[in-house]
Amino acid sequence: MALWSAIRSSEQRQRRDLDRTVLAQRVGVSPSSLYAYLKGRTLLRSTTLDRLLDELKATPAEKRELASLREAVELADQRDRVVDSPPSGLPTPRQLPPMTRGFAGRASELRTLDALLAEEASGTPFIAVIHGTAGVGKTTLALCWAHRLKDRYPDGQLHVNLRGFDADQAPDPGQALDGLLQALGAATESVPCELDAKAALFRSFLAGRRMLLVLDNARSAEFVRPLLPAAGGTLVIITSRNQMDGLAVREGAHRLALGVLPYKDALALLERRLGAPRLAAEASAADELVELCARLPLALSVSATKVGASLERFVRRTREVHDRLEALGSHESDLDLRTVFQTSYALLPEPAARLFRLLGLHAGPDIDEYACAALLDDDISAARAALGVLASGSLVGEQPGVRFGSHDLLRAFARSLADDIPLEDRRAAVSRVLDHYLGAVVHAGRYIQVCRPEDLPWAPPSRQLPPLGDYGEAMAWLTAVLPTLRATVAQAVAEGFDSHAWRLAWASAVFLRRTGRRADRVLIQHAGLTAALRSGPPAVVATSRRLLADALTRVGQIPRALSLLHTSLATCAELGDSRGVFQARLSLIRTHEAAGASATALRHAEAAYGLTASLGDSLARADALTCLAKQEQHLNRHAESLHHARRALRLYARIGYAEGEADILRTIGRAEQRLGRPEDAVAHYERSLELDRLLGDRFWEAHKLQDLAGALEAAGDVGAARLRREQAWAAFDALRHPTADLIRAELDGAGPTGLGPVAPTQNRS
Repeated sequence: MALWSAIRSSEQRQRRDLDRTVLAQRVGVSPSSLYAYLKGRTLLRSTTLDRLLDELKATPAEKRELASLREAVELADQRDRVVDSPPSGLPTPRQLPPMTRGFAGRASELRTLDALLAEEASGTPFIAVIHGTAGVGKTTLALCWAHRLKDRYPDGQLHVNLRGFDADQAPDPGQALDGLLQALGAATESVPCELDAKAALFRSFLAGRRMLLVLDNARSAEFVRPLLPAAGGTLVIITSRNQMDGLAVREGAHRLALGVLPYKDALALLERRLGAPRLAAEASAADELVELCARLPLALSVSATKVGASLERFVRRTREVHDRLEALGSHESDLDLRTVFQTSYALLPEPAARLFRLLGLHAGPDIDEYACAALLDDDISAARAALGVLASGSLVGEQPGVRFGSHDLLRAFARSLADDIPLEDRRAAVSRVLDHYLGAVVHAGRYIQVCRPEDLPWAPPSRQLPPLGDYGEAMAWLTAVLPTLRATVAQAVAEGFDSHAWRLAWASAVFLRRTGRRADRVLIQHAGLTAALRSGPPAVVATSRRLLADALTRVGQIPRALSLLHTSLATCAELGDSRGVFQARLSLIRTHEAAGASATALRHAEAAYGLTASLGDSLARADALTCLAKQEQHLNRHAESLHHARRALRLYARIGYAEGEADILRTIGRAEQRLGRPEDAVAHYERSLELDRLLGDRFWEAHKLQDLAGALEAAGDVGAARLRREQAWAAFDALRHPTADLIRAELDGAGPTGLGPVAPTQNRS
């Protein structure tokens, strides 16, 4: 009777009676059919109802009300006509596939899902989206969780593979609904053709029932939405390579990002596939296979079937082959790594696809939006948009520090795509990203070497530098980017970008020294010298030799360091480069000091001090005074040492060079301690330690803690001394420095180590 009401409302608005025969003609039905519709004896088709309401000039509210009424009548009629259900009621489907054999790990993820479900709100369906890259084990986890929970859903479990990433079949939610409705007992002839009607009927069947629904391999929220229940009682588990932002926003879905397996879980997966005795017998090969497979469950599972008689032989072949994806691949498309990655890549819009290809040219394990903009040769907004698409599709993952990365096998896939980029375009893209990193490292260096801008190399101007504002931000950025920086320098050397290589090595030298990264420092400076020797002018080669020598001194390779430094000194003298000669002598002082040759070191210090008058540089004078003070201290000339040290301190304080202050304060503290004034020594050490902590200099922080322990002990404060020594041990241990073992022995009562007040002073280098 609602239609009669709509007609009366329309007549009142139009102030005339409507001719039912004319109205029937306009709608396209017979007058008798129209009368039957109006009396509610038959049900209008939705399209007929739309035309009728348009003719009646119905209001939007009337249209919504009548459409809802019609849908309710149709649903009730369809449910009444279910013919396949047994007399006792609707069927109880049990569609969950079996759990994957050899499932391992994911305990943390299962706990997270359980905790989310425990907070389920009544009246609304609980939707969990497990998303991650291809091959990461989303389906396996979803089925494991579903099997654990299935008894809590007595009305049945439904499962459908939506085939959202099949290369030869587009996803069809209507087809999925056909199968689900049939599983619920709907007769084939009673299922409507229209997607909206199917979805409404499906919601009607789920109403009032406690069911579990697994929607596997979904492409997007658009394809999933018609399959969702309307009311509570149903648990929906969705797996997808996409993040399903739409479901999180509109339906309140809970999302769980799935990454590669932790190392122990990856090894457990191999153990379940190959057996514990075999893995124990070839433990090192098993460890390497875990890394070669990037801890990706699919790669590990496929590899386990291909190992053959010798795990070690299989690992060696996999390591040596040029195309690791081929080595770990399969003839079955759903198990082949390249194929499953390709299905994700094929769905990308071109801007994101181009960025993914270009990422194959990027050397580091991760990247930020600024480096992406350089790769794209575009602005930051374009880079952000493309990264957002890649992240949403799990082709990259967001990491701390607003960086993005992917596992080794996805990077290998990107590199295979990059092979098809024309050589000229490849070189241009690599050059752009190397320019970016050089500019960014120099940019950061200006915050951490504020008093030594001349030590930074020239860098090309960049429009997309990371937004650094102070010392702390610069150090944090360099820390985050270090693995990429290491790989980028190696790439520059390998691909012939020599100028980029040695400039990057120079620009990163202070950061590497200050953070105690001895191995990285040697590696990067060695690469810098290799590049400089290949194409750099003599002055560049001399500086690169000096920087590598400083790094080698820190790891105890004294003879090699001295050889490099003497060559560097001779080159600078031949070129008439007074500043280069001065810097080479400072490095020689440090290296001879480390070798215990204090008298030789003092001669170089006196020569360096003699150069400062011609340099006209207060900072250079302070550095030379510091060197004099330290070598005099080694030779037990403590009064002279203290005199030179205090002069250096005044210069550093006037210039505002905190690193120099921290260094010379330690020297003053040691002199005070040797002169029998341990309380004064403690005060200077404390101030020096405070500055090193502000600078983030972990290496010298560790030394200052040990100095403090010795001074406190001399002052009679044994408890405080032990606390500082324990802190020193922890600091050296974190740096993997051999001094940690000596301190540990002393703490454990194995006797004095000779550390503390008689430990080597060493210059900063």
